[in-house]
Amino acid sequence: MSWNWSDLELIVRLILDIIVLWSLFYAGIRIVRNNTRTIQIVKGILTLLMFKMFADLLHLKTVSSMLEFVLSWGMIVVLIILQPEIRSMLEKMGKTNSSYVPDLPADRMNKLINELVKAVSDMSKTKTGALISLEMGQSLEDYAKTGISMDSDVTSELLETIFQYGTPMHDGAVIIQGDKLECAGAYFPSTAKDLPTKYGARHRAAVGISEVSDSITLIVSEETGNISVAQKGVLTQYTPESLERYLKSRLVVEDQHRSGSKIQPMIDTAKTFSSNFSNSLGRNKKEQPTEKKDDRVKPLSVVNLLETPTSEEQAKKSSPQKEENHHGQ
Repeated sequence: MSWNWSDLELIVRLILDIIVLWSLFYAGIRIVRNNTRTIQIVKGILTLLMFKMFADLLHLKTVSSMLEFVLSWGMIVVLIILQPEIRSMLEKMGKTNSSYVPDLPADRMNKLINELVKAVSDMSKTKTGALISLEMGQSLEDYAKTGISMDSDVTSELLETIFQYGTPMHDGAVIIQGDKLECAGAYFPSTAKDLPTKYGARHRAAVGISEVSDSITLIVSEETGNISVAQKGVLTQYTPESLERYLKSRLVVEDQHRSGSKIQPMIDTAKTFSSNFSNSLGRNKKEQPTEKKDDRVKPLSVVNLLETPTSEEQAKKSSPQKEENHHGQ
């Protein structure tokens, strides 16, 4: 049996057709799985299809024609209802995964990080809710338009004043572009994920903006005072010390590396890999590996708010009980 070019082309087209079809099917399953509201809508559509099948089997012409009319327009209705989920999926597809670093001197970025860490640390102690988003590679200009333009230097005093309870802008978000405070009181889209009930509107908005952009968003919980970071749709809790280390590793690039050539990051990566490989060869096999401690999650501390009674007070409390027992006997 001889194969020609047309048969091979047909097979390749069929394989590509199946791959694309399954990719779309998989994307649809992910949309449905990540949202309980979408699951309910899909269940409703499947229920209508089952009613249509029973109506055809029982020859219920009126019911069948009505269901057929509803299902014929069902695709348009589904597109309208699932518009937020479809938009979120398209935004994720267009989001870049490259690691962006602001093109600012190291001293300015270190100053910004110090002010941010001091602000969230102070607000964490007083349980003042806050939502601060750092713009990275993707612009947040559309969301900045929903807030109040400021264009000022970032200071801990200014951030604490903005999020002070009762001020007009404490419910919104602060957007920082570079090392400047672009706006305050901005509004972010809420995530469609089913977050635990302990997370409020600020956490949902932080996850929502991290799903559609590469921004780094800091959150201070108004209920617990915990500090969290939302990035790529994931919430991570930090202590002030670990937050400072994370922001410096993520945002600060030394000036000597910044002024180097474009292939300098590749050279640094090769040097690091070579150094790690050499160290692994020279390491003793019997040496036990050191356990890495994850200090991102702030441990909870139990505080006894009741004063510990002295021995005399305990004796006074126990003596009436003994007398009562004696009289009872």
